[in-house]
Amino acid sequence: MSHLKKALYLSKLMKQQWLTPSEIQEIQNKKIRNIIKHAYTNIPFYRQKFKAAGISPDDIRTVDDLIKVPITTKEELKTNFPDNIVAKGVDLNKCWLPHTSGSTGIPLTIAYGQNDEDYQKAVALRPNLSCGQKIRDKWAVFTSPSHIVQKKWFQKLNIFAPQFISLFDEVDSQINSLESINPNIVDGYSSSIYLLARRLKETENENINPNIIFTTSELLTDNIRNYIESFFDLKVFDQFGCVELGRTAWECNEHCGYHIDADSIVMEFLNDGEQVSAGETGNIVYTGLYNYSMPLIRYSVGDVGIPSDETCNCGRGLPMMKVIEGRADAYMQVPDGRVFSPITWTILMRDIPGVGQYKAIQEKKDLIKVVLVKSDEFSDDTVNQVIANVKNTMGHDITVLVSIVDEIPREKSGKLKSAISHVNINW
Repeated sequence: MSHLKKALYLSKLMKQQWLTPSEIQEIQNKKIRNIIKHAYTNIPFYRQKFKAAGISPDDIRTVDDLIKVPITTKEELKTNFPDNIVAKGVDLNKCWLPHTSGSTGIPLTIAYGQNDEDYQKAVALRPNLSCGQKIRDKWAVFTSPSHIVQKKWFQKLNIFAPQFISLFDEVDSQINSLESINPNIVDGYSSSIYLLARRLKETENENINPNIIFTTSELLTDNIRNYIESFFDLKVFDQFGCVELGRTAWECNEHCGYHIDADSIVMEFLNDGEQVSAGETGNIVYTGLYNYSMPLIRYSVGDVGIPSDETCNCGRGLPMMKVIEGRADAYMQVPDGRVFSPITWTILMRDIPGVGQYKAIQEKKDLIKVVLVKSDEFSDDTVNQVIANVKNTMGHDITVLVSIVDEIPREKSGKLKSAISHVNINW
């Protein structure tokens, strides 16, 4: 029954993306009313939050009314899980319980009941089908070993059957696996696919020829996108989301921005608690519209993005994000108040001879540690140039400490993060 529901959800979602913006907003508003009433009735955390704010479910009728609801933080989710944040009557033993990596310092557990999980998986499949993936395509997915699971019965029939490759395998081992799979679809972290492309080019290996490449889960910088696209002679389809809500936005064949899954989530972009205008950067706040086991209402996820008021030439009615700029904890604020996005590090480091991989860690506003893996061009001047570039760009009152390592460990989630800050930003 679960697989039938997933197929029905997917069929409906495939049709809904072509509705007009006003029709999609009608779907949003109806789902908002339902999820708000459910949360107030069945979840102590939200009932208390609503009462403290002096509002009731009847006050929240549309997307515009959500501004009346206080923000939900990661700390609140962690503190209230499971007793006060999971709906009454939900059996956690029968739930899917994905965990966040704790890259923000606050690891979380999210509860999805069977219906919620089926819908989430359908939302995740919609962009893949929309961008040309077929149900029997050979599909290779780079992922964390913790995400590798046994195939379901339908996957054994090669229906949406990803074959997983561990992020922690050596690149040559990954290539051997890909040659065995001979995939139509390559999917996974942009850093993994980038490292794969570099190794294939280095070894002049032309045996991996996918039809489609999907990247997800981490910032896809222009230089990484261009390298992957140039090597494979394909346009990359980037996707955006989070563990807490699954896939939430994605690129279509037009590649002119990211379609927001507005029939399944509400995505707000805020600065100082106020909605930003189109084209402005804002912190992303989500309201999920389908997870009734553990609703997330006005949840501040820690990501940053830019809303767009443009419409895509593809004709979909889903609203757009113009740019994805990465996680808020990858931004760095220096003593004079300026804030630098993760792309800054790409610009600072890309032209320095001798830098292989790197990771910048901001410990204080005036202290940044940079760890480097040497490339063949490394010399005594490499470290000096790193320090000079950082100071010239970010400020001469910043202390820059550089250390050389053999390998930069991945995050617990398997991601390679090139920049992280332990300093709270005053946006």
